[in-house]
Amino acid sequence: MIIAAIKADVLAARPKRGVRFAIGDYDEFALVLVTVTTEDGVTGYGEALARRGAQMTAAAVESLLAPAVIGRDARNIGGLWTHMFNQLRRWGHAGGVVVEAISGVDCALWDIAGKAAGAPVWRLLHGAGRESVPVYASSIYIDSDEAMVAQAQEQIANGFSAIKIKIGRAVEDGGPHADLRAVGKIRAALGDEAELMVDANGAFDASTAIRVARALEAYDVRWLEEPVPPDDLDGYRRVHAMTSTPLAAGETVFGAIGFRALIGEGLIDYVQPDLGRCGGMTAAMQVCALAYAQNRPVAPHTGFSGGLSQLAALHLASAAPELFRLEYMVIDNPVRELFVDGYPRPQNGMLEVPRGPGWGLELDLERIEHMRR
Repeated sequence: MIIAAIKADVLAARPKRGVRFAIGDYDEFALVLVTVTTEDGVTGYGEALARRGAQMTAAAVESLLAPAVIGRDARNIGGLWTHMFNQLRRWGHAGGVVVEAISGVDCALWDIAGKAAGAPVWRLLHGAGRESVPVYASSIYIDSDEAMVAQAQEQIANGFSAIKIKIGRAVEDGGPHADLRAVGKIRAALGDEAELMVDANGAFDASTAIRVARALEAYDVRWLEEPVPPDDLDGYRRVHAMTSTPLAAGETVFGAIGFRALIGEGLIDYVQPDLGRCGGMTAAMQVCALAYAQNRPVAPHTGFSGGLSQLAALHLASAAPELFRLEYMVIDNPVRELFVDGYPRPQNGMLEVPRGPGWGLELDLERIEHMRR
């Protein structure tokens, strides 16, 4: 199973309605589709996260990673991951676009392994082996209070019992006061039975995050996600020490090394690796082991990534030793719908894990061709 070729393609599409949150406005969703082919003719697919500048990630796949792994055995997934990471780490690339590129290559190798074995990836991971996983509805994006309440009520009606709400408004849009007012109205409308998560996307400094986290205690939220920027570890220490509101993070963190302090020092209570960014399935399983050792549940992040990254997160959720819930995006997202029979839909808050070989779903290559940029 020698690797013969690696290709990276930028895919993009516009949803019916874009999203607005603390990081900015997005009216187009993009990803990098990584295709790895072996000399035996087995093809695996992976996704590298690409919120902006997808061409950079595609170039990293083809110019930095392909020369490092072409000609090597695709079955040696852990060895190839270590080879890619160690080689580039010595050049100073232990995060960012390069690790996102590794994510795509690594996930494609897992797809190959599953296809070669005739088994789904989640079985090859030899983890918990959940055949279905609990999910939460994500996300109620920043809007008017009335619109956010209506969206939350809609998701409860759709069978979800847990919902994530975006906060982090700019000062000119009302700032934290408007954020807290919206959360309070959603809690009042849904009652005590609904489980609420709140996501600031790193919008606050530590002092503001502490005030917000303390105010959220009155609304009994499951977590406050990314209260401060991802590199502000001291901010996480301060916020965690000053509130009883649990903290979550991980979507902007790279590999086990990036998660080491967050988990090891107890700075977060829920661990959220993103399969398109953290270094792929190999890195995500390392993160799950770290989380399990520190008694921290995992809640894989998906965001508005494409279908392959979200599907890989579903396989991770099946295998993770300690799982809270998988993020299930309820927004319109055309780049998730890459599959012949569509992306799986949850029933009563549970999502079934595909049982076919590899990722378990067949790609719609004609649809993908229309998204190619």
